[in-house]
Amino acid sequence: MKFSQVTLFAGAILLASCLPHLFAANERPNIVFIITDQHHAGMMSAAGNPNLQTPALDSLANQGIRFTNAYVANPVCMPSRIAMATGMMPGRLGVFDNGMKADIPEHVDSNSLGKLMKRAGYDTFYGGKTHLSPSLEPRAAGYDEYFKNQRDELPQACIEFIETPRENPFFVVASFINPHDICFAFNAYKYLPQRLPLVDELYKQATQLPLDQLPPLPANHSIQTGEPIAIDSSLKVNAVTPAKIIRTEYDELQWRYYRWIYCRLTERVDGHIAKILDALKLNGLDENTIVLFTADHGDMDASHGLASKNHFYEESSGVPFLMRQNGSIPAGVVNDTHLISTGLDILPTLCDYAGIAAPDHLIGRSLRPIAEGRQQKEQRKFVVSENNIGRMVRSEGYKYCVYIEGDQRESLVDLQKDPGELTNLATHPEYQDILYSHQNYLQQWIEESNDQAAKSFAISGN
Repeated sequence: MKFSQVTLFAGAILLASCLPHLFAANERPNIVFIITDQHHAGMMSAAGNPNLQTPALDSLANQGIRFTNAYVANPVCMPSRIAMATGMMPGRLGVFDNGMKADIPEHVDSNSLGKLMKRAGYDTFYGGKTHLSPSLEPRAAGYDEYFKNQRDELPQACIEFIETPRENPFFVVASFINPHDICFAFNAYKYLPQRLPLVDELYKQATQLPLDQLPPLPANHSIQTGEPIAIDSSLKVNAVTPAKIIRTEYDELQWRYYRWIYCRLTERVDGHIAKILDALKLNGLDENTIVLFTADHGDMDASHGLASKNHFYEESSGVPFLMRQNGSIPAGVVNDTHLISTGLDILPTLCDYAGIAAPDHLIGRSLRPIAEGRQQKEQRKFVVSENNIGRMVRSEGYKYCVYIEGDQRESLVDLQKDPGELTNLATHPEYQDILYSHQNYLQQWIEESNDQAAKSFAISGN
């Protein structure tokens, strides 16, 4: 072989060895991460809710995968959002409720979501609600652009960023405030000073409708038999949503107004999401863009006579979770087997799609293999949610909760027989073995996740 041929042959080998890396860089998907606020998992027509229409979210579900067992790290805004931004349980960072000061170590701060995506070579954009600790706010956390509006103007800002010509893939966070405005429904009912014009108008519309156009009370509207006292004692009377007052004061009609307003606010944000999805399609970007949708927590939506959040009931701790990537994620899949922790699993998942390793300190897992239908590691046995008054352990068929106060501090629900969580089985003799196994799950969690705060009130299994 001549020298020139050898040189060309060697060069071809070198180029071939580089091509996979070049293709990997070029083929990394764009990422759009959409977050809503106070949006429980049942608030989609795709989930079988007949009281609203959510065509944008339905399209994501129909073209991708919908996980039915997705739970937040904490069913309150700030801790849940800190968890999604760091991949850490917020309690390990000192945050169990809104307004608490986070203690974020350097290795966590430097590996927050925005900074990871930026280091991975993405052009980054954050729009809308933050409610994060200072170092995780967009301007300090790796985002090239930050757009503050969290309502009607946000879709267009996202679209302008998406349509900007660029060489790098883009990472967009679209964080919408609604349907969180449901918090102001009580103010509209009482005509209190702190009100929103939109909710005032929706309340007026609701009062003018015939009864058959209002959503009925949910099947689990009644208070759980054997409900731990910590739930009621934690309800507030001086918040924008005074859940303790609402629980005693609302009659059936007021609850039905509340539910109708909640539906309309959810449809409103669905319309905002539709604009972003339409822009991806119009610009030929939907084939190489992974769209991930979830919420920071839910709303009790009249279940158990409750409004607002910070509960371990399904309506507060369970959230919608959708993933779509054409050609990669099979369409129309409903996954009701895997237990998802949004606070722990979103960051590793997005790292996987960005082609970078997840930080070593994380205990969450990438959902990409599950979403794409590839072979899995062993399914996790449980996920945990925390708040300032207790812990929740959600296993395959049961939900166990333990609280920091009360003579009856535990609850156990058989979710197969009692999906509405109407009966606390913790004191039923025939369920003691299951109770003990879930007490042991919590002890296992305390050790694995370093949940020091739970040691003082967790109960050891026998």
